[in-house]
Amino acid sequence: MNINTSYKLIISAAIAICPAIIANAQTSAKDTLLNRQVSLEREYNPTIQDASKINSLPAVHQPLKKQYDIRFENAAPTIKLSAYPIGDTGSGSIRTKIEYPEQRGYLNFGAGMYSNLEGALGYRIVDSANDQFDLFGTHNSTNGKIKYLNGENNDEVKAKNMENFIKAKYSHKFGSGIWNLSASFLNNSFNYYGKPYILNYEVLPSADIYNMEKNQVVNIFDINTSLISKESYDELNYSASIRYNRFTTKYSTNIEDDGPSGNIFDAKVDLSQPFFGDKKIGIKGGLLFQKYDEHSTLYESDLMTDLYHNLTVVRANPYFKIDDGDIRFTIGANINWAIDVKNKFAIAPTVDLAWNFDETSLLYLTVDGGINDNNFVNIYNENRYIAPIGRVNISKTLYDAQLGVRSGVIQGFEFDIFGGYKQTKDEHLYLPTSGTSWSNVSQAIYANLGEGHFGGAIKTKLIPYTDLSLKAIAHFYSLDKYTENVSITEKKAWGLPTFTVDFNADFSFIENLILTANYQFSGGRKTTNYLEVVDMKNINELNVKASYHVLKWLSLYAKANNVLNQKYERYYGYTLQGINITGGFNLIF
Repeated sequence: MNINTSYKLIISAAIAICPAIIANAQTSAKDTLLNRQVSLEREYNPTIQDASKINSLPAVHQPLKKQYDIRFENAAPTIKLSAYPIGDTGSGSIRTKIEYPEQRGYLNFGAGMYSNLEGALGYRIVDSANDQFDLFGTHNSTNGKIKYLNGENNDEVKAKNMENFIKAKYSHKFGSGIWNLSASFLNNSFNYYGKPYILNYEVLPSADIYNMEKNQVVNIFDINTSLISKESYDELNYSASIRYNRFTTKYSTNIEDDGPSGNIFDAKVDLSQPFFGDKKIGIKGGLLFQKYDEHSTLYESDLMTDLYHNLTVVRANPYFKIDDGDIRFTIGANINWAIDVKNKFAIAPTVDLAWNFDETSLLYLTVDGGINDNNFVNIYNENRYIAPIGRVNISKTLYDAQLGVRSGVIQGFEFDIFGGYKQTKDEHLYLPTSGTSWSNVSQAIYANLGEGHFGGAIKTKLIPYTDLSLKAIAHFYSLDKYTENVSITEKKAWGLPTFTVDFNADFSFIENLILTANYQFSGGRKTTNYLEVVDMKNINELNVKASYHVLKWLSLYAKANNVLNQKYERYYGYTLQGINITGGFNLIF
């Protein structure tokens, strides 16, 4: 059976299965798969001050027990932002828990230096006991001139980025379950403004041969439906979701060629049967299929003949779970099979242990692993400046283990101490290169990478009218294999930090006035300029924001990002904005 025939069978099976799944919902609580956007944020009671964040995800890590209010992310950060705001990593916020149940809509608008614009508009069209329908959109853009960090010739360039996003989401509660349906469209237009990358010391390329004015355009259409049963202690529990993505890009590495485009189909299911009250046995499964459209290529070498090959990943995770209140323990195995140019099979252990050894403290252990599909959408969210040719290869995480303890033994003060290690075969790292038409794009190179980290975090409200948190992590890496066709003698964890700090502070000394501050540090990153190892300048950024509640439905805000006016890059050659100030308003209606 060839790949095209398999693709048709997969789509046909999905169409046939969907009605059956929906029909079963008539006899099946809370949305656990689609937990973002308006519905979630309303559950968190967002205030006017938070309107600019109403379409963003909450803290990655949620407390395992409700009695704790620790919201630290224990995974090693990788300096990857989903929205890539140029020079703006955001700041902290405080929730005042003022509720306006009669309000269904929100509007945010802000403008500032470098022609920075931000906006969000949303409305809950239907809001009943069993049905909710939300429609919302966001806009973020910049169009300002940037001076390169190490500028010589052509040391000033215009950095352009405009991102528009719109989404509709519907949910319907049945007697014993909930059905969700959502559709979204993302349009992102940006230029490859990075400083021209030197390919040869003797022939220095002029910036004139590259195109920094043309905008790359990425479009991603997403439609997703899911079904989640109400939690039962004696009957079968289930959740299922089907997602379809259509993605397109305007240009390849040469502006004369069309960029990559294609389709992604992703289906997931989780079935579990409780027994003896606190025990459960179950299995999770999934199928991902990514197919690129037909593309021509100018490359004829054996290494470049199949740049857009299809990918199929089949996943299964049988597991056993115990939850008696003080101890939650899950053990299982991730069994993955990837059908690719080089097929891969992986079995990795899965462990999730959370032990409340007293009323205020928790010991936790997690182990995970398996095949990372590195599909187009995930890679775009990771690095939009990657060379628009080919696809990033899959990788295999042998294990990803983390151990930690968090405690709120002192009321108003919480701490978290953690450490972990992750081993991945064929992990991708980014190094700068040049395309036919672009002066600086990222290329993915591959290595067997070991990533370790240890650190701690604290959170306190002991100081009146303040909410403070601090997290510091040290990282270390080991590499034992490199991509065969990369002529780099040194083995480094390119682009990854060795030490990171994140500090957030919220102040509410004056009624209706909220002051927030965020400080980020990331050091120890390395990259290359041709064959020379380069130390990247540390990220050292301070952001502050003030929000004033004028009326119960209107607030004004002003924020200053990169107050220290530091010049640094997240990707080599892509210098970010210096100090920049933005002002705007939030309202609900």
